Amino acid sequence: MLFIGAMMIRAILNQKTPMRYFGETGIISWFSCLQLLILAGLAWKIYRIRKLSQVETKGKHAPQTLWKLIAIGFFFLAVDEIVQIHEATDFLIHWVFQIPDNSKFLQLDGLIVAGYSAIGAYILYSFWDEFKQYRSAFYLFIIGFALKATMVLIDVSTDDQTVFSSWFTDPKSHKLMYDWVQTVEESFKILAEGAFIAAFLVCVQIAKRMTRAEITNYSRNQETGDRRQN
Repeated sequence: MLFIGAMMIRAILNQKTPMRYFGETGIISWFSCLQLLILAGLAWKIYRIRKLSQVETKGKHAPQTLWKLIAIGFFFLAVDEIVQIHEATDFLIHWVFQIPDNSKFLQLDGLIVAGYSAIGAYILYSFWDEFKQYRSAFYLFIIGFALKATMVLIDVSTDDQTVFSSWFTDPKSHKLMYDWVQTVEESFKILAEGAFIAAFLVCVQIAKRMTRAEITNYSRNQETGDRRQN
């Protein structure tokens, strides 16, 4: 939050467009990439912890698989933040189907990002038996998803740069307004990632307690079984 505020104040004091810092591949993009890599690392840590679990899955998904998929997903998002894979995909679709760049019919950039979130939600649903055990972190996940949804909504609704043309006749004022809206969008993204980091830190502690208890119960059951055999 302080970092976002500092970048905004710096843009105002230097009389620069905020997109100098909040634009694609700007300093905020690199900061977002760092946060996404932290999320990937935390998810991988939980994966390693849950891999120690002795719980029998009985045909169900192994509990650690959820966290491996999440780690891979956030690593992909970190790469996408810098390489702009979703932007390239948007451009490719427009090129293949010969859709004009200024077409209001199909603005895919925000929809592709929304698709990432939909895939993540499906993965959580598929591994609900594992994920529901982290209920004490749910409020942080809810905050994160709410912030992310707000970001996507802003992205989709302002994908067309002429959206403010009826409010501002001066091109310079129009461009500045659009840049500040994009800055707000990027700010919601950074805050969402921060909420997810807080949630994952809670999940790490839950995973440790849960795995420790499962290993203890497994050892006790093994000892009980050995005694019965003897």
